[in-house]
Amino acid sequence: MAGRPADHLSEREPPAGGELAVRLGGRLRERRLALGRTLADVAREADLSTSYLSAVEHGSNMPSLPVLARLVHALRLTLHELLRDEDRTHLRTGDLPDAPGAQELDHPQLRLRVSALVSRPGESGVAPVPIAHATVFVFVERGALLVEVDGTPFALGQGDALDAVDVSDIRWESLGEVAAVSVWGASRARSLSVREA
Repeated sequence: MAGRPADHLSEREPPAGGELAVRLGGRLRERRLALGRTLADVAREADLSTSYLSAVEHGSNMPSLPVLARLVHALRLTLHELLRDEDRTHLRTGDLPDAPGAQELDHPQLRLRVSALVSRPGESGVAPVPIAHATVFVFVERGALLVEVDGTPFALGQGDALDAVDVSDIRWESLGEVAAVSVWGASRARSLSVREA
């Protein structure tokens, strides 16, 4: 392609919302500015209104694939160059809470519900994540829990983990004399279809 190569596009941290439209819009704007082109100029070449292109660049609108193809052509890019970072893992870090109770740790782009649970000795309750038709895991970071899955008890100590598929009831009780810190996750169970020959 003619013009300046696209290797100057930065690998930005995902915005707070982490939305694809915001990331792509930012990259399109960054490319347009690097080429020294105006919004009106690129919009005209891509056969778009200036206001629509502005909304795309700000992440308010997600362009269709044909519109995106016209935009990358006008900006002397390929779709691959624009989307090159979208298959990468976006890493989020943080600390487990110390305060008693459940705290959600997941974010909208994660297809997994994740919660940290800090429980006092003798405290008990139900799973802090939705379990209906889900694959559920529990990891004990500190302390000990008795986790009952559909009536079957499992004693978990520090570093132990448990996973269960398609359960209807999970209850827990904090064991020992120190607070237990555990991480719980739930994702939709995958349905397997078996074809008869």
